Amino acid sequence: MQACRVLRNSATTAWTGASITRLARSRTLANVAASESESRKHVSILLQKTASLLPRTLSTADSAVGPDSSAFWSDILETSITELSSGSNQVPLKATIAVCGFDKWACSHDLVTALLEDPFTSDPTYSDILRNRWKNAPSCVTIEYGKPTMFAGELSSPSDWLQRFPHAIRLTELPDLSSLSSISVETDSLLLSSDVLLLLCDPIVTPLSDLAIRAKHLLNKPNTILILASGPNSDPHRQFVSRTLSHMGCQPGHILFVDPRQALGAVTALQANPTSPSTIDRYQRDTLGSRISTVAVAINEILLEMPLLDLRQETALSQAYGSLSTSFRSIEAAEKDIDRAASRIDGVRSGVQRIRENAGHDVLGKPGEDNKIEKALALGTKEMDTLLGSLSFWKTVWRVDEIGALVSAAVQRQWCKGLENQLILQTGRLECTQRELSISAFTLLSAASLRSPVLENQLQQLTHSPTHTLTPNSLTQPVHDRRSRLIQYTTTKLHREAQSAVVGAVGGILSGTGLGWWLAFGEHILSLGAGTEMGTAIGSGALLAVGSIRWAVGKWERAKRRWVQDSARIGDGLKRDLQVCVRTWCSS
Repeated sequence: MQACRVLRNSATTAWTGASITRLARSRTLANVAASESESRKHVSILLQKTASLLPRTLSTADSAVGPDSSAFWSDILETSITELSSGSNQVPLKATIAVCGFDKWACSHDLVTALLEDPFTSDPTYSDILRNRWKNAPSCVTIEYGKPTMFAGELSSPSDWLQRFPHAIRLTELPDLSSLSSISVETDSLLLSSDVLLLLCDPIVTPLSDLAIRAKHLLNKPNTILILASGPNSDPHRQFVSRTLSHMGCQPGHILFVDPRQALGAVTALQANPTSPSTIDRYQRDTLGSRISTVAVAINEILLEMPLLDLRQETALSQAYGSLSTSFRSIEAAEKDIDRAASRIDGVRSGVQRIRENAGHDVLGKPGEDNKIEKALALGTKEMDTLLGSLSFWKTVWRVDEIGALVSAAVQRQWCKGLENQLILQTGRLECTQRELSISAFTLLSAASLRSPVLENQLQQLTHSPTHTLTPNSLTQPVHDRRSRLIQYTTTKLHREAQSAVVGAVGGILSGTGLGWWLAFGEHILSLGAGTEMGTAIGSGALLAVGSIRWAVGKWERAKRRWVQDSARIGDGLKRDLQVCVRTWCSS
C-alpha cells in the first residue's frame, strides 16, 4: 500500500516536472520570438530613418542612377523593410548567393560551372544545360536545386554542392561588370541584396585600384567574398591584398585565391576519361591546386553564424551601412567641391579686387604722377590757347560769322582727343577682362556643388543688361558730353561775344564819324550857328571811334579768357565724370 502511494507520488512529481519543463520551454520560445520580433522592429526603424536621410545626402536628380542616387538605395531599403516587417511567415526560405566577375578574365562562369558540375555523372543532358546556360544571353541566371531544366534564365541543378549548406540556396549568376556599358539598377540591387556575394577579379589584368574605384560599394559588404582568380595562396599575399584594399577604403569579409580555369579543366578531363588513373590523379591534384573547396568553406562560415532570419537582418544592416557609407562619401565629395569652389571664388574675388584697384590707374593714370586727364586737358588748353591767340580782334572782324564753327571744329579735333583714343583702347582691355570674369563665374556655377538655376538666371540677367556690356562709348561718353557742352554753350557764347564786339566797334566808328561831321557841318547847314572848328570836330569823332574800338578789343579778349576759364571748369567736370564712370563699372 505504501509502495503504491510512493509510486503515485513519484508519477505525480514526474508529471509536474514535465509540465514545468514544457511551460518553461514554451515561455523561452515565446521570449525568443518576442526578442526576434523586437529586433526586427528596431532594424526596420533604423532602415526607415536611413531611408528618410538619403534624399538630403544623395542626389535626387532624374539623371542620377545607381549607387550614387537616393532612389536606388531607398528602393533597396524599402524592400528590406517590407521583408522584415512581414514577419517570420514571410521570411525567404532560401539564402541568396550572387556570383559576379569584374571582367571576363575573372572567369566567374567557369567558377559556377566547376562548382555545380558533377565529374562522376554520366548524364550529358545536365552537363550540356549547365555549360550552355548563357547561350541565349539572359540578364542573369538563377540556379536552384532540382531536376535539370533550364527556362528563361532559371536553371534547376541536381548538384550536391547546393545541398551542403545549412540553408537552402538560390544562386544568382550575373554578367561581368566590365561587359556592361553601365551597371543597371537591377544588377546593383541584386548584388547588394544578396546574403553572400562572390566577386571575382584577376589582379594580373585588373589592378586592385580599378576594382576599388568601380566596385567599392560591393567590397564594403561584410558578406562579400573577394575571389582573386590568380596568384599564390598564402597568408602574406592575402594580408597584402587586405591592407591595399583597406587603404582604398574597402574591407571585404573574405579574400580567397581560387583558379576557376584549373578547377573546370580538372572536371572536364575527368568526365572525358573517368577510368584513367592519370586523369583521376590530375583531377585530385588540380582540384586541390585550384583551391575551389575554400569557396564552400567561406560560404559556410557566413551561413553557420546565424539563422536565416538573422542573416536577412544582417544583410539589411549591411545595406543601411552601404547607403550611409555612400552618403558619407557623397558628403565628403561635396565638401571638397565646396572647398575647391570657395578657393576659386576667393581667386576670382581677389582678381576683381585687383582690377578695381588698378582700373582707375590703368584708365586715368596715377594722381600727381601720370594723370592722363591732367595731361590731356593741359595739352588741349595749350592748343586752344594757340588757336584763340591767333584770333586777334582784327582777324575776327573779317571772320566774325565763322568764329563759332572755327572754334567748334578745333574743339572736336583737338580737345582731349588723345584722351578719347586712350579710353577706347582701355575699353577694349576692360571688355576682355569682363568677358574672362563672366566665363569664370559661369564655370564656377557649372560645378555640381554650386549649380543653381536661380544663380545662373541672375548671372544671365546681369551679363545681358545694357549697363553691363562695355562699348566704345562706355568710357568716352563723358568726353563726348563735356565736349558737346563746351561747343553748345561756351563756344556759342564766344561767338555771340565776337559778334557783339564787332558790331560795337563798327557802331562806335560810325558814331564817331557822324559826331565829327555834325560838329563840323551840321550846325552851319541847319543855320544854327557858325559850327565847330574842323580840328575839334575831327578829334571828337576820332576819340569816339578809337574808344569804341578799344572797348571792342577788350570785350573780345575778355570773351576769350572767359572761354578758357569755362573750358577749365568743364575739364574739372570731366575728371569727376570719368572717375565716377570707372568706379561705377568696377562696382557692377
